[in-house]
Amino acid sequence: MKTFLTAVIINFLVFSQEIAQAQAPLELSSSLWRGIGGKTKWDSTNYILFSVTGNDSEFLQNGRKFLINKRSGQVRFEGKTENGNNIVALFNFKTEKLSKLFSNGEERPVSTEVNTVFTRINEQFKKDAAFIFLPALIDAPDTRTGKVSSKIVNAEKLLSVSFQLKDNSLSGELLFNGETGYIKQIIDKEGNEYFVNGYKDIGGGLVLPTVFKSMNGSEKSATFPTAAAFTDMEESKFSNL
Repeated sequence: MKTFLTAVIINFLVFSQEIAQAQAPLELSSSLWRGIGGKTKWDSTNYILFSVTGNDSEFLQNGRKFLINKRSGQVRFEGKTENGNNIVALFNFKTEKLSKLFSNGEERPVSTEVNTVFTRINEQFKKDAAFIFLPALIDAPDTRTGKVSSKIVNAEKLLSVSFQLKDNSLSGELLFNGETGYIKQIIDKEGNEYFVNGYKDIGGGLVLPTVFKSMNGSEKSATFPTAAAFTDMEESKFSNL
């Protein structure tokens, strides 16, 4: 009888632990969604425009802009290369395929050079988007390792969890306020440390972080001076110069 009761208790404890582990990612994910205004607001937002400076960009100058159609994956990029060429690139971030590329106002035919330019633009887009959209890109922090903990940073109690984005553009440790859902610090897998702030309502109640200050060199810091959401947009923005 004792053996039977012991087995029942052990199975109950294991089952309870499994439930707790399953609930933890959901609760943490809900907190992050709350920080940006809710998953419904993110899902209902279609067009987002943002400009970027920094973020360790060597090929593209500061002030680059991206306009995205979140549902279709279409992107319009406007910016300058390091040698001063004005580039407009129209591509799809879901398929990672280039539609058109204009250099200094002229459409360029597909070539090795054009593909190289696009590859660099696409890589930078992934890096920039991984920052500003980070709260929405993390469906659920990785709590399977059991390393969910709390830390005091600048006199503020933060939750600490490991994370990895699906496209592997960013991974490491995430520290955020469990009550507000605001991400306050990122330590990526290379050990680069960023303090996150500048949360801004970009339209319709969708709130995104716009300042990522690097503790490992100012060139790694990223700032998003412009961030705006739109319900409608001329489709020609994704097909013509």
